[in-house]
Amino acid sequence: MELKQLNKVKALIAFLIGINVFSQMKMADIQNKKFSVDLKKEKSNIIKILDNNDYSVFYILDRRRLDFDKGRGTVDMVNLIFFSKKYNKGILAVFKQGIVHKNKFVYNIRLDTGSIDNYMFIPSMIIVDGDFNYEYLMEYRYMHLPYDNNIYTSTITIQNNKNYCHFTHIDLKNNAIYEDIDDILSNISKININESKSKECNPLISDDDLKYFFPKRIDKNGPVYYKK
Repeated sequence: MELKQLNKVKALIAFLIGINVFSQMKMADIQNKKFSVDLKKEKSNIIKILDNNDYSVFYILDRRRLDFDKGRGTVDMVNLIFFSKKYNKGILAVFKQGIVHKNKFVYNIRLDTGSIDNYMFIPSMIIVDGDFNYEYLMEYRYMHLPYDNNIYTSTITIQNNKNYCHFTHIDLKNNAIYEDIDDILSNISKININESKSKECNPLISDDDLKYFFPKRIDKNGPVYYKK
C-alpha cells in the first residue's frame, strides 16, 4: 500500500513539473525531441509537434532535405516556430536535426539546439505574426566587452521588419534559448516607433542569413516558399 502511495506521489510531482516547464516554454525545451514524419500521410509542410493552452511548436518540413536512401541518416538544419498564444506571435529559429530514413515513406527525426555554452547555433531569428508573416527581425549576440576579455555580455535585438530604424535591445543573463518565449515577445512593446521614416537604416539580419537559413515566405494555411 505504501509503495503504491509513493508511486502516486512521484507521478504527481512529475506531472506538476511537466506542467510548469511547458507553461514557460523556452527554445531549449526542444532538445532531443523525437518524432516521425510519414511523407505519404503528411500533406502539410507545417507540422505541430508540441501544443498546449499557452504555446505551440511548429516544425517546418523541407521535403528537399529528405531525399536520401532508406536506412541512411543525416544531420541537417531545420526551421522551428515557437508560437505564443498569449501574444499571437512566434519566434522562427534555426536548429539542428538528426534524420534517419526508416522505411519507404517514414523518417525519424531528433531535434537538437546545436548551441554550445552561450553561443547559439544560428543567432539570427524572425518574429512572425499569427499568420506566420515576417514581422520583426531578431538577433542574439554573445561577445566579450572591449575593455575586458574576461567579461561577456548577452543581448537580443528586435527590429521592425518594415522600418529597420525601429528596434530595441534586451540584456540577457544566459543563452537566448533559455529565455521564456513570452518574456522575449513582451519586449516588442518597447520598440521605439517615433523615429523619422526618412532615415535610412540597415536590416539586422544579413541577406545571406535570410537567403540560406529561412524560407522566403511561410503560408500558415498553405506551402512554404524557398528562395532559388
